Amino acid sequence: METSIEKFKGVLKGDVLVVDEPQAVEWLKSKGYGSGETQRTLKFHEALYLLEQNKLEATDRKKRVLSFDELLRRAEKYDSKVLYKYLIYRDLRNRGYVVVDGYGLGIDFNVYERGDFPNNTPKILVFGLCEGVPISFEELIKILKVAQANRKTLVLSVIDRRNEVVYYTISRLV
Repeated sequence: METSIEKFKGVLKGDVLVVDEPQAVEWLKSKGYGSGETQRTLKFHEALYLLEQNKLEATDRKKRVLSFDELLRRAEKYDSKVLYKYLIYRDLRNRGYVVVDGYGLGIDFNVYERGDFPNNTPKILVFGLCEGVPISFEELIKILKVAQANRKTLVLSVIDRRNEVVYYTISRLV
């Protein structure tokens, strides 16, 4: 039986949002949001998505409720790319994928194929770019090698000037 939840609360603590309501923690875990066992720690892109979906009420330590814009402003103090991460994350989630944080080395997200979470491993690595922002071939090759070493498909997720997401798959080095 799948757990259902109306709305839950989370508290902003530095660069994460913490949820400790047991039912909410179980729901978040079952859907692939955040990390942690007895409480879930959400990254800003996850918190923004859940706030937009009206699942989350975000507060600061003074118990003031934060709007989407307020949370985004606070998030930008920690991560200048948070808006772009959020746009990619939202697009993938809205397409039915479970999305978790990447491996580092510039890889933004690990993406599970539909129906694979939680029983299988993610098969897709997503690297986010903004249209007009250059990237070197060396950096791109390094990221592709990480994907290949882990037997994953690398997807470039490009945010265009209209804040729309376009995806490109890089299959292999020649």
